[in-house]
Amino acid sequence: MFLIALGFGVGLFLITSFSTSTKLELTSQKNTEVTIPMIDTETDPDVIHVLLLFHAADYFVYKGVPIGFQYELLRELEKELGRNIEIKIGNNQKQMLKEIHRNCYEIIITDFAPSRFIFPYLAHSIPHSYSHPVLVSGIKTDTVSVQPILVSADFPAKLSFDHESPYYKYPVQRCSDFSTEELFEMADNGEIPYLICDYYQAITLIPFYSNIQILEKAGSQFERRWILNRKNVQLNDNINRWLLDFKKTRKYNWLVRKYFSQESTLINASFTKKNKNGISQFDPLIKKYAQQYNFDWRFVASIICQETKFMPELTGRGGSFGLMQLMPVTMEYYGISENDGDEANIRVGIQHLNSLRKAFDEIENEEEKLYFVAAAYNAGRGHIFDAQRLCAKYEEDYKKWKDVSKYLKLKSQREYATDPLVKSGYFPGAQAVRYAQHVMERYNGYKAAYP
Repeated sequence: MFLIALGFGVGLFLITSFSTSTKLELTSQKNTEVTIPMIDTETDPDVIHVLLLFHAADYFVYKGVPIGFQYELLRELEKELGRNIEIKIGNNQKQMLKEIHRNCYEIIITDFAPSRFIFPYLAHSIPHSYSHPVLVSGIKTDTVSVQPILVSADFPAKLSFDHESPYYKYPVQRCSDFSTEELFEMADNGEIPYLICDYYQAITLIPFYSNIQILEKAGSQFERRWILNRKNVQLNDNINRWLLDFKKTRKYNWLVRKYFSQESTLINASFTKKNKNGISQFDPLIKKYAQQYNFDWRFVASIICQETKFMPELTGRGGSFGLMQLMPVTMEYYGISENDGDEANIRVGIQHLNSLRKAFDEIENEEEKLYFVAAAYNAGRGHIFDAQRLCAKYEEDYKKWKDVSKYLKLKSQREYATDPLVKSGYFPGAQAVRYAQHVMERYNGYKAAYP
């Protein structure tokens, strides 16, 4: 199971370190831009400054860990150049245009159309990747009548349909009020019939939305480039040389497959065999380590079922692995790897669940607390903390899952995702809410079936 789960088009902020306490700080902050140091910039002043407009496929906080195609490209560039890279997340295209004119960054990452208004007076990299527009709709959309197709005003590509396409004469409306990610949310809820986005965004976002499908291509392939600062002639040359060489490597091809191949998504097959003697063949291991950490083994089993349907050695987006879909950074923290087997994966998964439970010690009701633990296991605790802070701000009970889950879902809206109290940025929280609900419903069923 994965999350890519991610502000999409409205800014995304990373918590680089946070207390496991849920003490809520409601202090006002004027600056909603948070620096994300990739390594310790205080000991190395030779920094490359990067401004990144959030794009669903390029940067996302997944289970508390930053991932994304552009993010990983920058990490590889950092290794190559031996210089620290400091990333800031931009809120919108207007802000990006202002920053381009200020020349305060070595690299600006956003998909401006390569028109005569932009590139003639800017340096830019060679293409780092290519994408194309696709038409997306909700599964329940009425495809008989002609309906408008919405596209974010910031979308950079030219749009066109084949003359034989049933959508050829559908009106296309540029929309300045919503980002692509917000349009996805609206299509999933049935509020709009169609939208256009680039293929990379669609592949990344669809797993979060159960009612969304890609219909067809909606334009020609376009190049994706970095905007570079013209005064940095040597650095720009080094960046282009590195991109040219890196695109020939296995690592680059692996990154493309990891983020943009439809096969990269972890698909949970149906688990249909009923084990009369227990929930799964892993029950003895689950019981062993659940008892060690004072967890109800049936709750842990419900988490594993939700993640992998008890199928071992699966790999999800972001590199999550094994029965409990542990992220690489989590496995490294607890000293295990993909080679350590199912028992180690279960043991560390339960250790991680225990650390999440401690983060919500203020919640006294144990069953209530498990909702928070399940959601944090899926989304990362940072997004849950954000929802709790918003909940407290609007004078609702941040210890009640019913109240907090509402604000977790609201983190998909610009107004809430850009609130100064939100540290981990945009998140399509409805998926995590469903995750927690399914885990708890199954857990209660397990308790009845296996007392």
